[in-house]
Amino acid sequence: MEALNSTVCDAVRSHLSACDTAMAMGRTEPWVTLVVAVCVLCGETEASAAARRQAYYDNELLSDNFQVGRSLNLMPRYGFLTLSIKVFSNRGDNNWLFRENTVEVFEKNSYWSRHTPVRPAAPPPPPPQNPDNPEDSPSTTPAPSQTPRRPYDPHFLIDFCDNVRDLLVAYFDNFYIEGVPEPHRAFTSSISLKATAQHLGIHQTYLSSEYSFVLVRLFRRSRRATLAGHLALTGSFKSAVGRIRVGSMESVNQFLDQYGTHVITEYEVGDVLYQVYVFGNRTYSDFKNNFAMSQSSENELMRMERYFTPSHALHIGRVKLASGNPEFEVTIRRELLKITVFRIYHSIFMIFKNKELEKRLEQLDGEVILGLKLEKITKIVPKSPERHWLGEILDNVLSLFYVTM
Repeated sequence: MEALNSTVCDAVRSHLSACDTAMAMGRTEPWVTLVVAVCVLCGETEASAAARRQAYYDNELLSDNFQVGRSLNLMPRYGFLTLSIKVFSNRGDNNWLFRENTVEVFEKNSYWSRHTPVRPAAPPPPPPQNPDNPEDSPSTTPAPSQTPRRPYDPHFLIDFCDNVRDLLVAYFDNFYIEGVPEPHRAFTSSISLKATAQHLGIHQTYLSSEYSFVLVRLFRRSRRATLAGHLALTGSFKSAVGRIRVGSMESVNQFLDQYGTHVITEYEVGDVLYQVYVFGNRTYSDFKNNFAMSQSSENELMRMERYFTPSHALHIGRVKLASGNPEFEVTIRRELLKITVFRIYHSIFMIFKNKELEKRLEQLDGEVILGLKLEKITKIVPKSPERHWLGEILDNVLSLFYVTM
């Protein structure tokens, strides 16, 4: 009944302007009264209706749209895919993961996703037992409010980046978009320099050719999905391919508008803690050479750690959590402070030096897309002159966007 009321309410709400017009003319027709009565019966305000639609929209995008085996069109948001594919935290709402429209191209029973839990969540430790009286010991069942720990990788990933391009290439190193040589361009080439700097946690002054960078990351890998199955195309997809006319760009554009440019074949979801360090050229070269020749002994690691201090780095960026969990900003990031004779600064390396801090970080909710593999839609089109023509146009469009954006 609730669903019926909502549907009726959506249908009649578009006629309310007609109601106002009719009443203003002094004609209160029976259908006008009926429209108003139905809206009153529904008891749904405009705000609640908007909230319901948004909740349904978000749920649909998360549960249906982001799946391997579905296709999407990169062109409408090429250059600022960060608005629809979550790879950084946002100032506003962070309770989303994927906002692109996707289309089913395979028959439902012909494909599936092979899910791999990369790092299973660890349950909270049981409370201590009372050896004198076991009956007085607290229950080992965790309270509903307790959040299972989600372990991070046991090591940091450190990338040496000679320039801004290398820095963005390193951040998007788990992304592959067929036909786009540098996937980060599809995500960031059209966003402002200020926005890019905010995402990276540094001041935009340093995003020039005069500086080099070191990117330090700590991953929490939740799950990975890979496309599997015998992949039978839907009848509507085959019909759309049949409508492609060799030599007609319009027919190709119509196909791309309907089924997109790429198919999602693999993705990885989780979270990542990261920090960017900015260096001058001479210090960066020394650091890079010394690090390459260093051994994994404790003394060597302590010697390398000095490069991550204000005495060597020109600028130390903020420690960022890609998922944007607000609790991280409020309670955890400020505990990563490190004090030197130069100044106080944040250090990502304080995570493993404080076990309690590490546990609290593992309990934070939130996810981003850590990796994504997109293959051109021409790969699933049967060999034919239409496929060749479609591939030729798609390659030209991708090259044009890559060069000009």
